Parts: sequence; structure tokens; C-alpha cells
Amino acid sequence: MPAFVDMPRLHVPKKRKMEEIPALEKEKEKLDKDAKLARKKLKAKGSFDGDSWTSAADVEEMYLRKTRVASEISLSKFKGPDSAWAKSEEARSLFEQIRAQEYRVRSFSAHSKALSLDDPKRTLRGSFMKFFTTSTLGLGIQEGSGAGKRDSTIQSSFRSRLLEKYESLDETGEYAWCSILHKFIAKENTTAAHLFSYKHGQVSMDAIFGKQSSPELFSEKNGLIISTVIEKVLDTGVLVIVPDLPDKPTQQVLTRWLNQDIRDFKIRIIDREWSKLDHGIEEKDSGIKWRDLDNRKLKFIGKFRPAARYLYFHYCLQVLRRAWRAGPGQHAAFTLKDELGKPIWATSGRYIPKNMLLAFVEELGHEHSDLLIAASRRRGRPNILLDAAAAHIADKSESESESESEEDNGNESENYD
Repeated sequence: MPAFVDMPRLHVPKKRKMEEIPALEKEKEKLDKDAKLARKKLKAKGSFDGDSWTSAADVEEMYLRKTRVASEISLSKFKGPDSAWAKSEEARSLFEQIRAQEYRVRSFSAHSKALSLDDPKRTLRGSFMKFFTTSTLGLGIQEGSGAGKRDSTIQSSFRSRLLEKYESLDETGEYAWCSILHKFIAKENTTAAHLFSYKHGQVSMDAIFGKQSSPELFSEKNGLIISTVIEKVLDTGVLVIVPDLPDKPTQQVLTRWLNQDIRDFKIRIIDREWSKLDHGIEEKDSGIKWRDLDNRKLKFIGKFRPAARYLYFHYCLQVLRRAWRAGPGQHAAFTLKDELGKPIWATSGRYIPKNMLLAFVEELGHEHSDLLIAASRRRGRPNILLDAAAAHIADKSESESESESEEDNGNESENYD
């Protein structure tokens, strides 16, 4: 079965005449304005019932229409064949946004229908509503939802803990070790990268992984100190971090890796169509290229390692992002197996509830059933992983139009996340 066969058919934009573009630009601007206004009204309401979820679906539909119009503008301005545009980074980013927003429209509509049929006294519904009114995986409509506004003090503390735990600093304190580039680089050129994004919030983390003895959203178990250049690509569906195992590992080798206190990991490239694979990471025409990262082992100075469960979460989300970025006719280009037919993530685990991973596989297609290798027996709300991915992708484009001034103030550029 080809990859993504079960995914909804992708919206294919229509190439318009140049004289039609100004009208499309006006339509896009109006949709953006209407969507922002509708979203503010929804958040101002402060509570969620079936009608509110219907309104949420309507808001997301506006953003979806805006993105579809943006894709038509992009295609119309592109000088070259449609097939070349579909492989461009701009087009693939738009495909990803469209699929994420389409999923959210379906998800919010389903929530509305479920609330109209469900018994409000049921415990499951009560916990479900608490989660979705306080988590950014829903709309985060209640005060204190999700992670909230980024606190620079907390971010700075997170960065300091990572630098200490990973023993990253050199003797001068001016340079930090990048476990991917295998060298010390200027400390200001490194980022404390979250594996489970802080934007999802602690509520979401607990819902997926279960409550830990202490919150881990800003724990050193949920982060890496890496080059800022690499961090910018870490969450784009291009590469993943997986267990460092030999080809065709025996069961004994797999078991030994799982039982080790100090586990080794490596990078795998999952987007072979990425236009920058043969570009230099730090320098244009020299040094290590992005393609060279494939199968590259992460090298740490100390013994501390990130939690495998958060690396697996990151892995799952990148697989979906890669799938959603595929354009028409590009589906067969992606596989979760390496050249030997072995799953890229080859070790079992008990990281994420099986019903959540099953919902993930249903969205991607049955060929991705290898994702179930890390399923736990614990149960949770099935679609939460998909909600996490869709929220992260959709909110990125939607929040850019709503809070550009926040980014200008440095919230997104500080080397904390």
C-alpha cells in the first residue's frame, strides 16, 4: 500500500492570471481580518459547549480558506511549471498548513457533534472539556491555558539547566558543545531546544505521557543544547533523532539498548526532497552539509541524555509534518523504513498510549503501523497527538498574523527554546 493512501485528497490550487492577483490579495486580507475578529469573540466567551466548537470550526475554516487563497497567489506568481512550484519550500509549507487546518476543522466539528450527543455528567467528558479549554491543543480559551506567554526567567533557567546537565560549556564558559555538529561553538549561537514544545503546555504533556513526579515541560529531560541553525530545522519534518543501533540488530542488542542508563542516538533524514540537503549547514560551499547528518551519531560530553519518550514524540510529529508537506504526486517519496527495510525507530518502548498512536496511523496510512512500536498500555484521548501536530503547524501561521509585534520583541528569536 502506498504511503498516505488514507489521507484526505490534497487541495490543488488553480493558477490565475496576473491581473487576478490583486483581487486574491484583497480576499486573503479580508479572510485574515474576519478570522482574527471571530477568534477574539470566541476567546472572549470563555466557555465551551457544542455551539462554541461549531464556531471554532468556522474560525478554522476561515484560516483554511485564507491559506488556500495564499497557495493560489503563490502558484500564480511562480515563474515555472506547476510541478516545480509544488516542490518549492513555499508550496510545501502551504500544503502542510492546509492539511493541518483541514484536520482542525474536522476535529472541532467532531467535538461539537460529540458534545451534542454525550452525557454531561460522564467523567470522560468532564476531563475532556477541562483539557480542551485549558490546552493550546484546543483553543486555549481559559486564562492560563497552555504554556501562556513565554517567561524569559523560566526560559533562561531552562537553558542554564541544560548547559549544566549536558556539561556543554568549555573551560572559558564562552563556548557550548553541539551534540550534532560535534564541536564547540559560540554560546550565543546555540539554542536550548525543546523536544516537546513549551507551547503545548504542561497540561498537554501530562495528558499524553501521564503525570510525572515533577513537571517536565522545562526539565532538562525535554531538551538539547544545539546549534541555532540546526534548531530552526529540528521541527520542520526534515530530520528526526532515533536510537543509534546497528543494521539488523538482534533482540539482545535491542534489549540491551532499552536497559542502558546511557543511551546513544543518531540523526536520520526523512525528507529526501528537501531543497537544502546539499547546502552547507554553517557555510555555503564548505563544511558539513545537511545530507551528511543522516546516520550521524549524537556525541555528548557527559553522561546525561534526553528522555526517549520526548524524542519519540518529536519523531512522531516530524513524520506527520513530512507527510503533510508532500504535494500531489510526491506521496511515494517517503517511507518510515531505511534502505534495508528496517523501521527507522527500531526499538520498542512504552512512551505513548496505543490508542493515540493508532489515530496517528489512521491519518497517515497503514504503511506507518511501525509507529505502534512504542505504544504503552495506558489509554488516553485518541486524537491528542494529531491535535498537537495540527495545533503547532496551524497556530504558527495563524498567530503570525495576530501577534507579529510579539515576535518583533524577540520572543521567538531568543536562544531559549
